[in-house]
Amino acid sequence: MSKKLKLDLEYTPDFLIIGVFSSLKDYRLCWLLNKQLKTDLRRLPDFVHHPAKQEAEESFSVFHYESEALRARYFLLSNRGSQGILFPEPKNMDYLFLCRQSPAGSDITKLVKSIREVPAVQAAYLLDKIPHRTAKGVLYDFEMYLNDALK
Repeated sequence: MSKKLKLDLEYTPDFLIIGVFSSLKDYRLCWLLNKQLKTDLRRLPDFVHHPAKQEAEESFSVFHYESEALRARYFLLSNRGSQGILFPEPKNMDYLFLCRQSPAGSDITKLVKSIREVPAVQAAYLLDKIPHRTAKGVLYDFEMYLNDALK
């Protein structure tokens, strides 16, 4: 009888993740973030996620900004989509602010502080660990989505 081989791939997201709590609509929050952070977040096609044990797909709004000077990419991903929630933990999180090619430690603190200063943001904080078990799969799917969306 032959043995089955199992391949386990460890995926580590390439993002710095900031959880944002705000009741604003996504386009309004982007406008305020653009003013506060002096960025130009632009809408991308919706991120469509296929949950593992559900047949219905869910779509989530995504905004993108790339800074050539800082060599960084910023994404604002809605946590509430057409059918449900992308990340159940932390509870009541509305948006994820994702940074690729993350800035230095002091810059991270300044970025989180600047996001907190947006008038309609109730809270924003750095998520040190990925909050949920299935979150790595979602972030992997998001990276695959970005490969197509940013071409």
